[in-house]
Amino acid sequence: MADERLDSGEFWKRCIAETIDSGEPAKWRDSVFSSEKPLAMEFLGALAGGAEVLDFGCGLGRNALALAERGFDVYVCDVADAGVRYCEERAAADDFTLRAVGYDGHEIELPNRSVDGILAWSCLDHVTLDWARELAEELTRVARLGAHLLVSFDEDRSDDPDSEAEVLGDGTHRYFSGRRKGMLFRPYTNDEIRSLFETGWELLMWEGEDESVPRRALFRRVE
Repeated sequence: MADERLDSGEFWKRCIAETIDSGEPAKWRDSVFSSEKPLAMEFLGALAGGAEVLDFGCGLGRNALALAERGFDVYVCDVADAGVRYCEERAAADDFTLRAVGYDGHEIELPNRSVDGILAWSCLDHVTLDWARELAEELTRVARLGAHLLVSFDEDRSDDPDSEAEVLGDGTHRYFSGRRKGMLFRPYTNDEIRSLFETGWELLMWEGEDESVPRRALFRRVE
């Protein structure tokens, strides 16, 4: 990670700041739980009342707030501090509390085995493969035995006509021009997604047939 070109944190900080300034967050109210998809409902049903849940890569907080509204004790972290602050402000306005935790893009400032649930929605595919493996280990570290993990990987949209990218040796696309300038995106196969969590986790549910659609998976911590 010494090569600063491989850190897309600045892209997300800019993206979230611009979204907040434009007033767009009002359009982001629907959470991943709003449609009541079986996988998302299974995740919610696996959590006891008052469970501690980490929204990893919380963005503008639509999912974190939905979890808080359901009575969970929610931690939020993101490389974009503006997004975390926006999450906290939205929660406070609705009389909920979100707990911000430090995150530098690599380490999460939580103790070992400290959360009962983790949501990692469309974030692990925005780093290099080695970095994703590192983050998967970090998520494993903070998960309690029996914790549930809900992950999402976007469909392959790497061929963006509005942005130019170089393809790195591991298949990651690093965009250097256009609307995605500064962003990393790595298309994943189903086997690659499963391999990120093959140690310490049991796969419970899966959504998405191939790389042309988002893939979503629910895991349970077993070791």
